[in-house]
Amino acid sequence: MKTSAMAIVSSLLLVMMPAVIHGADAEKSAVDGTVDITASPETKALLKYFKGLSSREDKKLLSGQFMGWYPVTSLATANEIFLQTSNWLAVVGFDYYETFVNTPKTKPEKFKPPRWRAINEFAKAYWEMGGLVTISCHMTNPWDGGLAWSKAGRFEDLLDKETPAYSKYKEQIDEVAAGLTELQKAGVVVLFRPFHEMTGAFWWGGRYPVTFRKVWQELFEYYTKEKGLHNLIWIWSPLVSNKAMDYYPGNEFVDMTGLDIYAASVASAKAVYSEINKTGKPFAVTEFGPPGNALDNTSPRNYDYGPFAKSIGAHMPDAVFFLAWRDAWGLHRNLNAKALLEDPLVVNRDDLKIPDVRVK
Repeated sequence: MKTSAMAIVSSLLLVMMPAVIHGADAEKSAVDGTVDITASPETKALLKYFKGLSSREDKKLLSGQFMGWYPVTSLATANEIFLQTSNWLAVVGFDYYETFVNTPKTKPEKFKPPRWRAINEFAKAYWEMGGLVTISCHMTNPWDGGLAWSKAGRFEDLLDKETPAYSKYKEQIDEVAAGLTELQKAGVVVLFRPFHEMTGAFWWGGRYPVTFRKVWQELFEYYTKEKGLHNLIWIWSPLVSNKAMDYYPGNEFVDMTGLDIYAASVASAKAVYSEINKTGKPFAVTEFGPPGNALDNTSPRNYDYGPFAKSIGAHMPDAVFFLAWRDAWGLHRNLNAKALLEDPLVVNRDDLKIPDVRVK
């Protein structure tokens, strides 16, 4: 199907001039509050809390850990960290999809759906216990039905409703929206990370930046206006790359920024952090994994997490939370998690005092 010149101009206007599309209210919201101008009071209050953390001297960096992949997701990792440290994590991380890394095989083999029904039970439980929740989506490839790591087809298909890939993509985002809607009904605010690591190796990674920005913007519009999702804090989180900002959708579509860092130290990402921080958005270390075999998710490692908060404070002073990634990258499989969670900079679950947010 041919694209008209007017359609091309309209697409470029949406990518390059989001303020025209959204108007003055959205422009003001992007500066003063949530990018969703109709976000719930709890969502607005949580973002306001994050915006206030960087000015603190201590208790400014929330602790976090990913809880593992479906079908073995649980809160066991949080419990293990508590047993080791006598502290509950402020943030727990989940993903609605599956991986190829040492987990039981599930059906269907192709076009796996988001597993929100299982994941949401743990998310709601931790929210009720007083913690916060972040959710990412390692989305199924809409061209071949493979996992997130398989190769994409023509990325522009996701903007063309006439293509088979768009149809499969739409099925996924509708089902993800169903999961997020259930959390909204339960009063859960979600730190939402769609299309994470877009500078990396997933099917949506390393695509033409203009197209990527448009896909993000359309998802934001669809979830906010058509699906009525107002419990989301939208977090944009690339892998460390000097081209990261090419993929930035714009201040009117992003509440918070982050970096997924796989290195011995966050210091290696300092320059990229400095560029991202110019957006003025609250920043987080949205994933962290120390060096090691990514496919080995059982053997202990010897990474010293003790000085981790101080390292973030030194190299990324405006960071408001961190999320250690799965299995052998985790706090529970390495050294000195207790020292980290007892660092004066760190906010754990029992420290969370957020006005107007109904966490217990």
